[in-house]
Amino acid sequence: MGETGSALGDIFDAKFLRKLESLCIECKKTYAGVRKGNYEAVNKKGTSIEFADYQEYLPGDDFRYIDWNIYGRLDKLLVKTFKEEEELSVHILFDVSRSMLYPEEDKKFNYAKDLVIALSYIALSSKNSVRLATMADTDKVSGNRTPFFQQKANIFVIADFLNKVTPQGELDFVDYISKYIYEVKGRRGTVVVISDFMMKPEIYTKGLNFLRFKNFDIKVIQILGANELNPFGKEKRRQVVDVETNKKMNINLSEANLRKYKASMEEHNQRLRHFCRMNRIIYSLAKTDVKFEDFILRDLPKIGFIR
Repeated sequence: MGETGSALGDIFDAKFLRKLESLCIECKKTYAGVRKGNYEAVNKKGTSIEFADYQEYLPGDDFRYIDWNIYGRLDKLLVKTFKEEEELSVHILFDVSRSMLYPEEDKKFNYAKDLVIALSYIALSSKNSVRLATMADTDKVSGNRTPFFQQKANIFVIADFLNKVTPQGELDFVDYISKYIYEVKGRRGTVVVISDFMMKPEIYTKGLNFLRFKNFDIKVIQILGANELNPFGKEKRRQVVDVETNKKMNINLSEANLRKYKASMEEHNQRLRHFCRMNRIIYSLAKTDVKFEDFILRDLPKIGFIR
């Protein structure tokens, strides 16, 4: 294992990093970038030489790019658009509330940290900018995130930042998202939200809608483990604890209760998947018992998360 792999984690050996370098994060929206990158956007200003398409003229469009020949034939005002490669800003919002540590045997937090490193490296290798923000204390939004990085070497700074993070407390998802949007001051792009999403549907719905209304390209990765999906095994009775509020409850693990738990968990996850699908948000469930390399190199490209 080389020095790079040991610095980022054993999984990130030279061979795996080369595979990541061949990928890029998919984005369906267009944004005005501040420097060149591998993200291909459509630009009405026509600052590049490659013609892209036509679109209907709207008030405010530059009339210099109206195709008057088409207007003469079709009596329609159409504007030429051009392709230009621009920087894509990638915001990685990482849930570091206490629930990400439980169940301990599922190692959700460690799996999620590897995801952050892999996605950050993919973006940086594509000459895009990356910022990591840990979703925690909403009173310290600006202190819980990195600057925007552009160089591949900054992956080590991101890894060092992650190594100093300890999940704790309860996440106010809506408040955090609203404050983060204000703090980034309109620098839109792709937002990757990594969380177990152990929150009420109305909470994640409102938070993700804030991002939608600000025209971010949104991608969601829900992290769950095998023991979270089926936590009781063969036991008949157990005390459960809400890790964020410390509320305790004794439950009888009858077959009926087990079925009810599994049905509730599946309904919760299905509602999140449905919300994302209906609102053109790319959603993926990352199960920590799935081999990490397979999730990155097989599962995410399959759904158009990366290419």
